[in-house]
Amino acid sequence: MERKRGLSSATSRAGAPGPDSFSLFIIFVCFIASSAFAGSSDIENLYDLRDAVAKSKDSLSDWFGTETCPCNWRGITCEGDTVVAINLNSVSGQLSPAIGQLQNLTKLSISRNNISGELPPELGSLKNLEVLDLQLNRFNGSIPEAFGNLTRLFYLDASRNKLTGSIFPGISALLNLLTIDFSSNSLVGPIPNEITHLKMLERLALGFNHFTGGIPKEIGNMKHLKELSLTECSLSGTIPWSIGGLGSLVELDISGNDFNSELPASVGDLGNMTILNARKAKLVGRIPKQLGNCKKLTLLRLSFNSFTGSIPEELAGLKNIAHFEVEDNQLSGTISDWIKKWANVVSVNLGNNKFYGLVPPTICQAKLLQSLDLHCNDLTGSIKETFEGCKNLLPLTILDLSYNNFTGELPGKLFESSTFLELSLDNNNLTGHIPESIGKLHSLQRLRMGSNHLEGPIPLAVGALENLTEISLDGNRLSGSIPQELFNCRNLVKLNLSSNSLMGPIPRSISQLTSVTGLVLSHNQLSVLNLSGNAFMATLPQSLLCSKTLNRLDVSNNNLSGKIPLSCTGYGEWSSSLIFFNASSNHLSGSLDESISKFRQLSYLDIHNNSLTGSLPSALFNLSFWGYLDLSKNDFSGAIPCGICNISNNGFVNISGNNFGMHSLSDCPASGICAADSINRRGSHTPHVILTVVAICVAVTVVIVVLLVFFLRWKLLRNNRSLPLVPTTASQSSATTEPSSMEPPSINLATFEHALLRFTLEDILKATNNFSNVHIIGQGGFGTVYKAALPEGRRVAIKRLYGSHQFLGDRQFLAEMETIGKVKHRNLVPLLGYCARGDERFLIYEHMSHGSLETWLRDRANAPKAIGWPDRLRICIGSAHGLMFLHHGFVPRIIHRDMKSSNILLDENMEPRISDFGLARIISAYDTHVSTNVAGTLGYIPPEYAMTMKCTAKGDVFSFGVVMLEVLTGRPPTGQEVEEGGGNIIDWVRWMIAQGREGELFDPSLPVSGLWREQMVRVLAIALDCTADEPRNRPTMPDVVKGLKIAELMESEPHDLPGRVAQP
Repeated sequence: MERKRGLSSATSRAGAPGPDSFSLFIIFVCFIASSAFAGSSDIENLYDLRDAVAKSKDSLSDWFGTETCPCNWRGITCEGDTVVAINLNSVSGQLSPAIGQLQNLTKLSISRNNISGELPPELGSLKNLEVLDLQLNRFNGSIPEAFGNLTRLFYLDASRNKLTGSIFPGISALLNLLTIDFSSNSLVGPIPNEITHLKMLERLALGFNHFTGGIPKEIGNMKHLKELSLTECSLSGTIPWSIGGLGSLVELDISGNDFNSELPASVGDLGNMTILNARKAKLVGRIPKQLGNCKKLTLLRLSFNSFTGSIPEELAGLKNIAHFEVEDNQLSGTISDWIKKWANVVSVNLGNNKFYGLVPPTICQAKLLQSLDLHCNDLTGSIKETFEGCKNLLPLTILDLSYNNFTGELPGKLFESSTFLELSLDNNNLTGHIPESIGKLHSLQRLRMGSNHLEGPIPLAVGALENLTEISLDGNRLSGSIPQELFNCRNLVKLNLSSNSLMGPIPRSISQLTSVTGLVLSHNQLSVLNLSGNAFMATLPQSLLCSKTLNRLDVSNNNLSGKIPLSCTGYGEWSSSLIFFNASSNHLSGSLDESISKFRQLSYLDIHNNSLTGSLPSALFNLSFWGYLDLSKNDFSGAIPCGICNISNNGFVNISGNNFGMHSLSDCPASGICAADSINRRGSHTPHVILTVVAICVAVTVVIVVLLVFFLRWKLLRNNRSLPLVPTTASQSSATTEPSSMEPPSINLATFEHALLRFTLEDILKATNNFSNVHIIGQGGFGTVYKAALPEGRRVAIKRLYGSHQFLGDRQFLAEMETIGKVKHRNLVPLLGYCARGDERFLIYEHMSHGSLETWLRDRANAPKAIGWPDRLRICIGSAHGLMFLHHGFVPRIIHRDMKSSNILLDENMEPRISDFGLARIISAYDTHVSTNVAGTLGYIPPEYAMTMKCTAKGDVFSFGVVMLEVLTGRPPTGQEVEEGGGNIIDWVRWMIAQGREGELFDPSLPVSGLWREQMVRVLAIALDCTADEPRNRPTMPDVVKGLKIAELMESEPHDLPGRVAQP
């Protein structure tokens, strides 16, 4: 969303609004100054202003209409011939002292702009001013003491600037103030006692500053105060008892401070309070039982403090409570059954405390409960007895019982809920089998049941959990083989089955897990692992070669590099069971050492077509059971141990294509038959028999090779009849990506897909008819897109990049493309291939037949029909899944940088696919690393981008929030009426909500009541969270996906999501 504030660099890049807006503001302050000396009326000065900005006719069309009164011009409000209000957006520059000449001004609103410099003291001369809104600019310096002269002021907002210094003591003179918001600045010093003299004040927001000292003791004098926000203010000391005197208080936020004191019992006198947020406030002592008197509380957040003792029984009276959070304290005692009295509770978090004993089964009587977190306590008892009686688990989406002492078998009822998103039962003492009913958890995304005593096979029904992104079953006693059905869960990012008793082969269908980044199968009894013919780019894990149970390992035809880890250091007394090992056609390097002698059962070794060096170890030929040995096409050198001819039962040996120079096989004893390139020995035979056998073998081999060549040629022509496509190999590109150091030391590979296809420029010209305009289907910030039909009928989209040669050379471009080609997800537009020729760069994608989401939302003339709400919600969920994968499912993570509705394409099944993600720079998985290339589209750029010029994952979340607002309202991201909240969709939505017109902001084509309307309200709350002005207040994409899934599963009246939707 292009927020109309602080985007001078971005707007100048995007188009005309930046310069025009700047000139408008500068000329505006100039006309103010001239009017003071010329004695002209305000109306006459407005005409002079119009003549001075004639170049802005396009953007200020209503200023030049012959029938429009000057007082009706955009941003100007008059009473008679006097200007009484100014409301301007999209301006830059500095605020001139001449603004003080407008003595009749009652409202000055210049919020959400890019105005910098200090606040002029002359503002204090506007003694008729009632509203002063300066939020979301770049003002610096201190707040002028002259503001104390604005005695008629009832609204003062200077939040989200760069103001420093202390709050001016003369603020006590502003007795008419109803709202003060100085949040998100760098103010210092103590909160002045004078502020408590403002007895009419209803809202005081000072959060995110650097104050010293504590809360003023006279705070209780502010009897009309309804909202007090002091979050992250660096406050310390004792919370004054007088805070209980705020009888009108509705919201109290003291989170993120350093009080190191108790929460006073007087908070129980705040009978109107609905929200109390004291998270991370360094509070100690007991939770005051008087909180039970706050009957209107809906959110109580006391997490991450040092509270002790038990939860007071008096809290049972909080019948309106929806969210109760006391995570990470030192609370103890049992969990009382009075939680069932909380009829409206949605989430309960008691994690990381010292609770003990049984969990009362009555906890399931909380019929609206969606999230229950009891992790890291000392809870005991049978999990089956607790949850078997739960007949209505439908609302529950998150259940975390991990790190406790629960026992017993898994209850079947627990796996009959269709709403579960996360189920964490790990690190308990659970026994028995995993029930087949687990396949009913169709919405489940995370399943953690590791470190228990579960036994038996992994149920086949787990393959029905298509939404799973994580399965952790490690540290149990599971047996049997890994079921093929498990690999139907194609959204898996993490799979951990280690430390069990699984056996048998690892299914070849493991290659279907194209999104996996963490795969841990160690410490089992698995015997066969075939990962050949993929695109692995890591080193060969030592845990595979040194497994005590694996007897067959095939990793051929990949991009593996590094040494072959034969030494197995750290495995103690160890004996290999490996019989078959094929690592041919990789990029392995280093030498073979004498450690190979430990592989005593190895009879098949194929490591040809690598880059191995050094001399062959003598231990290699002390193994007497070789059936197949291929060391060809490497860089081995030195002497060939003559023991090679003494190997009995030798079936095939190939050592050709190396650099042996000291002696050849002909120097071996005459008792053996050794050829320079290969040996085929089956015992002692006469020369005639040997020649006959050799001739037959050669003839058969030639026939097979000829047939194989014809077959491969026929298949190649069948699949690629149109274009001479060449699969890229590592020798053509340096597209290796180092795995993150944060990943587990197991198989850690991004994909199982084959390499991209490389097109020639001639292919591109032919497919697009020399870039004919007839083939153009889109133009964006990255390039022009052409629709092309290949000769065999396949439709593709070819993107011709703008000026890409200015940024990437051939090697860098090829490396970037090879890495991007590994990014595969069902909600991402797949990259099929690319072309680099001279200064030209092309990307070839699958063609999405239904166009972009933007077209369906706003271009009704070209859209076959309007999209209903269920389809819109499904598109939001699918797109969120795709963006979540870019942020959290691929190593290194990818920042999209240009998330918008036109980059969400719809395939033939109307499934959403995110496009252009491959054009974002790939960055490290660490949050502190960011991409600094200018990026984004007007209307979607997050507000912090203008300050930092850095793209982050939270910036993508902001842009996705704008997309969700488009889906809900049907409106474009920019172009809203200024008098209705500003020129962008976020400000318009906030303005509509502030006006109490929430019901009017939805697309008129969507339903006005019923369940779908309730879902829309829930999605609106998520979108507003995503578009929060501060990045730290935005959710992550997994949080967004979770929230959207909860909305999709709604079947009753909606309740607020955890957290509060920011109000304008």
